[in-house]
Amino acid sequence: MSNLFRLFLQALSIVTLQLSLSACDTWMYSSLSPSTATDAISSQPQSNQALADWNYNELEHALPIYEAAALNPWGSLPMEIKLKPGDRNRAILILRNHLRTIGDLKADDDNELILYDHQLVKAVKHFQARNGLYPDGIIGPATISALNITPAERLRQIQVNLQRWAKLSNTLGERYIMVNVPEYRMYLVDHGQTVLSMKAVVGKPERPTPELTSTMTRLVLNPYWNVPKTIAEKDIVPKVIHNPDYLDDMHIKIFDQQEDDAIEMSPDEVDWEEAATDGFRYHFRQDPGNDNALGRVKFEFQNSLDIYMHDTPAKNLFDLPKRAFSSGCIRLEKPFELVSYLMQDDPKWSEEMMQAILDTGRTSYIKIPHPTKVIITYVTVWSDTDGNLQFRDDLYGWDTNLTE
Repeated sequence: MSNLFRLFLQALSIVTLQLSLSACDTWMYSSLSPSTATDAISSQPQSNQALADWNYNELEHALPIYEAAALNPWGSLPMEIKLKPGDRNRAILILRNHLRTIGDLKADDDNELILYDHQLVKAVKHFQARNGLYPDGIIGPATISALNITPAERLRQIQVNLQRWAKLSNTLGERYIMVNVPEYRMYLVDHGQTVLSMKAVVGKPERPTPELTSTMTRLVLNPYWNVPKTIAEKDIVPKVIHNPDYLDDMHIKIFDQQEDDAIEMSPDEVDWEEAATDGFRYHFRQDPGNDNALGRVKFEFQNSLDIYMHDTPAKNLFDLPKRAFSSGCIRLEKPFELVSYLMQDDPKWSEEMMQAILDTGRTSYIKIPHPTKVIITYVTVWSDTDGNLQFRDDLYGWDTNLTE
């Protein structure tokens, strides 16, 4: 399986036989590393209720394993070791016990206990895939960190995500765009079919992307970027002080306010040292263009936090497995595929029309024919159809907060 969308396909026959449902929407991702996941996934239609309930039940069935392990915890591996196939090390005794407990290694494995042999390598790759790590079988810092998470911590993580799946049971609809923040991924599901899947860049821990539900109503081609105050003060003002040509280089202008009747100002009118210490009292706006932080398209949905999805000129970030680099908004890997799908029911719309608008360089606001639900969620545990739990990092510490 290359993606959780595909993983849920196998559950379709089970759900249909047991519940006579039309099958589950499959929106999560794969048991493979994010770097090898396939973006375009096709799936059979499945009921949203069944998707959430099925995951809830699978996580609930895993609780006894981790409850028992919490009473007799597996040991920790030394962070300084690095193991590759063929190595011998007494720490492998701890590794074997751990992977047997959680099912990655067969319980009847009787190979040389301190040898990192073929069967154990296979088990480690399975563990890595379930934890969003590159499944290379090399035991280094990232894999050791995941292995050293205690069973009590895993138990709490499962319990928190049971709550999240229960909530999602009443949230999903026939057509929706979903971003799962810890997964760094966006999905578009239409009548149970996963029609789009792409990588996403989400908020860094100090500027997190919030959970929310809204409705996407329009897109903006050649958008201006009205720079939020936090970014202006923390990011742009220091860059201007360091490089006086920064605003010209990045096509950023200064206005006395953000209103329509705002007056453009010269950089010479600003006391930059005062702005650095006392706050920036004006407004930055970046012109449309290839250097614009929003790229060439922005997707708008109403919310009080001014969160939106958009294109980006920083395409290289999508090559990284962990992509928490934004100030809260969501950057999309293939935004124009989303544009094409959202606009396909507009008889006046065409790729040629879109390109003509982009070529003008002027900002254009386009109404989406069918407003589409947007769900930004934070799920760090789910089950694939083989009964394997999938874990992802608690990027913002929200799992911990819910258990306190």
